[in-house]
Amino acid sequence: MKRSFSRRDFLNGVAIGAAGLQLTPLEAMAEGLLPDTVLGADYYPPAWTGMRGSAAGTFEIAHALARAGQTFTAPEAQTDPDYDLVVVGGGVSGLSAAKFFRDRAGSSARILIVDNHDDFGGHARRNELSVDGKTLIGYGGSQAIDTPSAYSKVASQLLRDVGIYVERFNQYFDQDFFDKREMGQGLYFDAATYGRRALIDNPIYDWWDRPLIDLWGSGDKRLTSIVNQMPIPEADKPSFSRLLIGGVDYMEGKTLEEREAILRSTSYLQWLDEYAAQPASVRQVLQDSWLPMMGAGWEAISAWEAALYWFPGTDEVGVRPDHGVEEPYIYKFPDGNASVARALVRHLIPGAIPGETMEDLVTAKADYAQLDRAENPVRIRLNSTVVQARNTPDGEFVDVVYVREGALHRVRARHVVMACYNQIVPHVCPEASDAQKAAIAEATKIPFVLGTFALRNWQAFQDAGYYHAYSPGNVMFQYLRLDFPVSLGRYQYPQRTDEPILVTAWHSPREPGLPAKDQYRAGRAKLLQMSFADFERDIFAHFDGMLGPHGFDVERDMAGITLNRWPHGYAYEYEGVGIDPSYGRYSGPHIAGRAQIGRISIANSDSEAHAYIDGAIDAADRAVNEQIRLA
Repeated sequence: MKRSFSRRDFLNGVAIGAAGLQLTPLEAMAEGLLPDTVLGADYYPPAWTGMRGSAAGTFEIAHALARAGQTFTAPEAQTDPDYDLVVVGGGVSGLSAAKFFRDRAGSSARILIVDNHDDFGGHARRNELSVDGKTLIGYGGSQAIDTPSAYSKVASQLLRDVGIYVERFNQYFDQDFFDKREMGQGLYFDAATYGRRALIDNPIYDWWDRPLIDLWGSGDKRLTSIVNQMPIPEADKPSFSRLLIGGVDYMEGKTLEEREAILRSTSYLQWLDEYAAQPASVRQVLQDSWLPMMGAGWEAISAWEAALYWFPGTDEVGVRPDHGVEEPYIYKFPDGNASVARALVRHLIPGAIPGETMEDLVTAKADYAQLDRAENPVRIRLNSTVVQARNTPDGEFVDVVYVREGALHRVRARHVVMACYNQIVPHVCPEASDAQKAAIAEATKIPFVLGTFALRNWQAFQDAGYYHAYSPGNVMFQYLRLDFPVSLGRYQYPQRTDEPILVTAWHSPREPGLPAKDQYRAGRAKLLQMSFADFERDIFAHFDGMLGPHGFDVERDMAGITLNRWPHGYAYEYEGVGIDPSYGRYSGPHIAGRAQIGRISIANSDSEAHAYIDGAIDAADRAVNEQIRLA
């Protein structure tokens, strides 16, 4: 039997009764249907649904500063007491900077962390959705501790210092969960794009679960059978089958030097056309198959990158980039790297998050009223946007100006670490040199939306035989997957198909045909104009089309939606075509862009050109060391 609400009964991401739709937003808040944003005993952002991440109220002041050129005059009188350190940005890098500074300057150091968002953690965001009285915990951005064996000694030690021991995930992450249930990875073709619906095995690389070698090694017949099920022209299927089966050198006659030059200067989509002679229908299927990693389609990402990850057709190119360390992708809390941020907050402000271990951290409820208490040596101030940081004329302090609740505030510190979005730094720090500003402008963030959907059950996924699906069609969320099977502490991953579960989904806003950096900029502008309702319509159609034939009913089975919108998402790692091959984490314009500005140092993953947790931590270590040398 269907429930009494319809798909249009989702208000701000939560399914509510029809009566709630008759209320104004203020009336709905009074009735408890919308979250109260006043920081107090009931302030709890992880449970808020709807449009999250860079939500309304987090970016307007920064945009006025950087886009409109609005100026903010520092208050003549100081409104806050002096601090030893002010950190701009409460993400993992900012929280790590606070920890490192206290470790090296002493436990009595007074530290203020200022962040423009309504929650700490930056992209390491926690989502909690309630389904029929059961709380499901998910991640809203930064997903996992990827390849921890490659972490620096400093980053590895920080994790241990805050009680995170990555080796325990070998026990907590059930790597055989879906195999035991005979569930695989699917390729979903929507009827609106392809003329008919199809949900079949996925023979293409999957970002979350590494290359599908099991299919490649399973024989020509199986791969041919999969391709024959695709709703593409019959004449194109033999070519696609040959590409997937491999063993063909599509660059025959080229020297190794020529091969590398071509791969670096040619997009993978162009390479598939010009060298592998793949028809348009095949290129369309492959075009968006790497979006969660690159944020742009293969028309803007090089064939060299495709070869790095062994995408179809590249098995015989003859040159192979160094893939680096490869580890199972299992080092993940149920809320992703939000637990890393929470562990840091607990370390800095013990009263804010109860418990002592990584196991009890998962279900511990943060007390946000404890974050900004006057008696805390370390304070975290949310909903506050920094608009200026300037060294004092004597070079002994930095004055930091921020806007909170419409009023300007000024705080003075001996040291400042900018652990925020890197491209706001030139606007906040007017003392940055022109060369530094130009270096920072070389990069741009990669925008994305991570959707967290609460379902009352996952029987339809089981009946379909897939836990994950990539869709090459005209849909917003190109990737949908059941959440990672992680159980630790008192939090248990659902074992039965009649239990509630979370589905995570990925959307990359982009403008196909543009170079990668231009796509990111255009996608960011597009994303900020999209409403929750724009996404909602697509979500319902996607779930109905993919799982409807397997018994899924969106009106009955979906219980909540959280959209984590990140216009300034991943740090730029020199993605694109024709990029200088010498650029990377340890070489490139970002090195000049992170230059120290007197008593102001820069720490964020942007400044490392490394969009991972260890990049954020290592940047904090570097920035704090710069400041300690001044003391």
